[in-house]
Amino acid sequence: MNKRPLKELLAAMHQGKFEFPELDTGDVSDLYEKKIYNDREIYIPNKRLKTFHSFLSLFLLEYLHTNNEVVFSYRKGVNAVDAVSKHTSSKYFFQTDITNFFNSIDADLVTSTILNSIETCPISDIQSHITNIVKILTINNSVPVGFSTSPLLSNACLFNFDNELQKYCIENKLILSRYSDDIIISSLEKAPILEAEIYVERLLSKHTNNKLSINTKKSKHTQTGNKIKLLGMVILPNGKVSVDIKFKKDTEVKLHFYLTNKEKFNEISGPDLDSAIEKMSGQLNYYNTIDPSYLDKLRKKYGATIVDMFLHKSDKL
Repeated sequence: MNKRPLKELLAAMHQGKFEFPELDTGDVSDLYEKKIYNDREIYIPNKRLKTFHSFLSLFLLEYLHTNNEVVFSYRKGVNAVDAVSKHTSSKYFFQTDITNFFNSIDADLVTSTILNSIETCPISDIQSHITNIVKILTINNSVPVGFSTSPLLSNACLFNFDNELQKYCIENKLILSRYSDDIIISSLEKAPILEAEIYVERLLSKHTNNKLSINTKKSKHTQTGNKIKLLGMVILPNGKVSVDIKFKKDTEVKLHFYLTNKEKFNEISGPDLDSAIEKMSGQLNYYNTIDPSYLDKLRKKYGATIVDMFLHKSDKL
């Protein structure tokens, strides 16, 4: 790899038209705003900070080590369906999530994660800028929700955890996948699944210096014969991944009222028609990713024109 200095790469990418003096200070406090959404703090970078974040993603974060056999979040070409599909042949399941995921990843963990991938990074002088780069990627010493760089960082910061947990799962004939803060482990046997929960907690603490922990209140064991619901999807008895029945019912009720009672459709779907269409479009596109055959059933029941208009968010609705 032909490594080059950071500022040289930045100048080449933007033909010398983009300057980022904050690179020398690490102070980006004036380049984002904080918003509260659903009781969560979301940080919105301005256009200039977004530009530099895009540069860092392209020349740094994309090169960070990630276990692509385990992690299915925030990666091109894979999605949540792939994370769930790994488990379709299993009988016993354990699922949990990581408490306060992004905000629990602190500057020290980000720093060590970047330095552990330094040999694969095309920036030759990354160590000279590492302190200020970490400041640019974090807020109040943690990875913020809202920065485009945070998802890639979150994947990479658990690289060692993913690797050791994968090794444990292979040795114990367990299936593992992680989607952001959601961890799913499954098996044909019950005993190793019951032991896995303790091991996950221990490994997470070990590889993050006690900064990350699983949310025991959301940890769940289940088995075939019961409803297998993972990441908002269900595994049907035939092993097919599909949309949860309660979401199907909600969608079909809305389609029914769109055809028969527009006022009722607006009442249950959103504050106005545009919002209702936006929400329905998102639902149908999500279903199309999980189970395209379900959309075919909707087309037969409610008409291809209506379903496809919602799917593509047509302004002719």
